[in-house]
Amino acid sequence: MTATYVENQLALTSDQHLSELNDDLTLVTDLNLLKIHLIRQRKKLFSTLDLLIKLDLSYESIVPKIDHDDLTKDYNRLNGAYNRLKNEYQHLGHSCLYLINKTHDLIEERNQYYNEWQANKSLLTPRPDWDKISNVIDGGFERWKSLSTGKSSEQLVDVLIKEIINGNDIDAFEGKDYFESDGDQKAVLPFLRTSKENRIFNRRMRERMAGILIKEIWMEKIHKANYWQIRDFQSSSSTSFADQVAEYFEKRFASKLVAVELGYNLRDACLRYHNCEEINLFWGILTGQIEEMVYHHRIKTISDLLQHLIRMKTVFSSQSEVILSNPRKAIVDELSSPVSNRANRLLSGLPSPSAKSYLESPVARENLVMTDDQFLQSLGLIYPHKTSSQINELFLSAKHDLSYSNSFIELSLLFIEDNAGRFSHFLTTLIKQLNQEKFAYIGQIKRILFGYPLITISQFSRAVSMIDPNISQSELHRYIEWVFSAKNYHSSQQTVKPLDLEDLLRRLENCACFKH
Repeated sequence: MTATYVENQLALTSDQHLSELNDDLTLVTDLNLLKIHLIRQRKKLFSTLDLLIKLDLSYESIVPKIDHDDLTKDYNRLNGAYNRLKNEYQHLGHSCLYLINKTHDLIEERNQYYNEWQANKSLLTPRPDWDKISNVIDGGFERWKSLSTGKSSEQLVDVLIKEIINGNDIDAFEGKDYFESDGDQKAVLPFLRTSKENRIFNRRMRERMAGILIKEIWMEKIHKANYWQIRDFQSSSSTSFADQVAEYFEKRFASKLVAVELGYNLRDACLRYHNCEEINLFWGILTGQIEEMVYHHRIKTISDLLQHLIRMKTVFSSQSEVILSNPRKAIVDELSSPVSNRANRLLSGLPSPSAKSYLESPVARENLVMTDDQFLQSLGLIYPHKTSSQINELFLSAKHDLSYSNSFIELSLLFIEDNAGRFSHFLTTLIKQLNQEKFAYIGQIKRILFGYPLITISQFSRAVSMIDPNISQSELHRYIEWVFSAKNYHSSQQTVKPLDLEDLLRRLENCACFKH
């Protein structure tokens, strides 16, 4: 109800009272006069209230002067801060554009220097790849990293000389003219058994001669086992490798004394040149610490790669559908071809001057040359499970063997050994990747068996089958026989003792295990 409405009602009530009054003032009492006066004052009051309400509504949005002055000061202050920040932003924008332009100039300058470096790279003396030394010293990469960190090239040479001196044991090498006999007990290796009264002459066998002798031993064993006519090599002889080496020495030198003398000298050379991977592997197999299949699996891998590259070269160079449809048979069936003979001789560990001369001939180089793209494609086809970084590592190692001379890959130069029997950088990288894949394979088995205090044959078999579902039973039996040292374990499985996890993994690391 508004004040105007109340005022109107009061006026109406006042008029009614006045009309009821007699014109004769004598009849008007004091009470009635008070009522009339009260009504009129109320009317005036409500008029004043109505005016106040209208004024309040009219001046509701008007700001007081003191508030206006405060707001003006705040506005001026914020406007000044805004202008300063705007100027700083524009300055930073100009600085950013300047830095972008300088960055582009630096990138162009870097590209120019890189192109000049690439052009002059073949003309400059290359820095040695010191990381290659980690493959031939005790402790591997980790120890070499600790020895070489923070050292200059001259200091690294001193470190390497010290390692070579300690590895070859010069004092023992030059100080002994005769070896003391270990006796003729059964615990002594067969090719070392002789009477303790005998003294064996120290021939001071060099690394190259040890490498040649080891090659001849592997050649004899491979030919005797008919290695190239069977797919998966397994020794058909029940005699141990050490017995076969003793038989070979006696047959080769036609004298028991000379055979024993060569045996002791070979052992001495293997211990002194243990930094050579091929010699160390041979000694580990000979002493039963490493499974013999490790060597044969490595050689088979190299053989498969060589045949694949030759096959792919035929595919790339031929337009005939017959050759393209069945390139493997066309290559493998030609067992009398010079390339096939070279593969057999190389992978059996034989030094072959005739094969080497053939590989270095212009005909072989013309027939066994690939472009970089063809070589990369061939590696990707034979190794689909390898990562792009691994394929690139193999490619760079091949270019390293060829001294980055041109954009072509001469396959014949990738499968040549030096006089000491060491593989090329390409094959060394391939073997390193094989070892990395084996350790990754073992790591998967370890994760499944981790937590078991003792591992039984059944637990080990289940773990391997889970990791490698395509493994054959014969391969699985080979793993078990090596790891648990159990021949014909399936006929007497209950007598095989379980192994501690660490012992099992240590045995597995010296086994030729890989994902099938």
